[in-house]
Amino acid sequence: MQDYNTLFNDFLQYKHFLGYKYGSDEIILKEIITYLAENNITKITKEVTEEYARINPNLSSNTIARNMGVFRELCHFLKYYKDIGCYQIPNKIYPQNHNNFIPYIFSYKEIKLIYSNLITPLNNYHYSYYYQKAYPLIIKILYQTGMRIGEVLNLKINDYIEDLSVFKLNNTKNSEERYVAIPDSLAKEISNFINKFHYNSNLDNFIFNITEATILKYFKKVLNVCNIRITDKGPRLHDLRHTFVVHNIDKAIKTEKDINTILPILMAQLGHKSLRSLVYYFHTNKDILGTINSISEKELGYLIPKVSDNNE
Repeated sequence: MQDYNTLFNDFLQYKHFLGYKYGSDEIILKEIITYLAENNITKITKEVTEEYARINPNLSSNTIARNMGVFRELCHFLKYYKDIGCYQIPNKIYPQNHNNFIPYIFSYKEIKLIYSNLITPLNNYHYSYYYQKAYPLIIKILYQTGMRIGEVLNLKINDYIEDLSVFKLNNTKNSEERYVAIPDSLAKEISNFINKFHYNSNLDNFIFNITEATILKYFKKVLNVCNIRITDKGPRLHDLRHTFVVHNIDKAIKTEKDINTILPILMAQLGHKSLRSLVYYFHTNKDILGTINSISEKELGYLIPKVSDNNE
């Protein structure tokens, strides 16, 4: 029987030695190790890797490709550095699709509906009190801060600075430190959660002991309760990040704030260094289009001649 905890630590040490921070991929690695351990797998065969790839058919092709990329790296390490026989997943299998896609932007009505049904899928004895608090809180953090799911699940207790209502992120996608502002009402929920479930914990412990696959499964249940149709194009968890950007820009327009002052704040919040990278997240939906149209009519309406009611 393999000691997968030791292999997990050895592989991480190997990646760090090579200079890789291996931040969010560490979560994927944990899921792979858990899968191997729980199924008592002693040899990683082709069938084992294919079965893992099919565990969650609702994942996007890019997410599956990323997960299998981590699996491929692990197999390479085990075979060549631990002398453990493993199937080598070919590079051409599970390729990432880099085509442009249109993210799903939740309307304000949908977000309100989601919030009102965050507990509904948990109302049975299968879910502990911890999960009834943790799952909804994670969804709220994703929407109200624009954080990535990997960043949220990598949060440790000492990353939360209660006095300032911010998260201090170290293991970011760009491997740079950044601070994420938290709305006051959400900060209160986070404080209550930590005080309830981590009142005597090591400050270096994770705030949420939950996997990304588990959150995805829960989020799908919430969307089903809300009658929000799910297709192979979404909605995805990451669409909450897109929605965060769109809704903040929309609110700025409605309150007549200077967009030039809002964009740098959003860039810092999301961890982007250029406006080009932020624009990637900016997509309009009917809520924003309605706002823009009303402003355009108010400010520029005099430029557009009215059409006569009669046929002259």
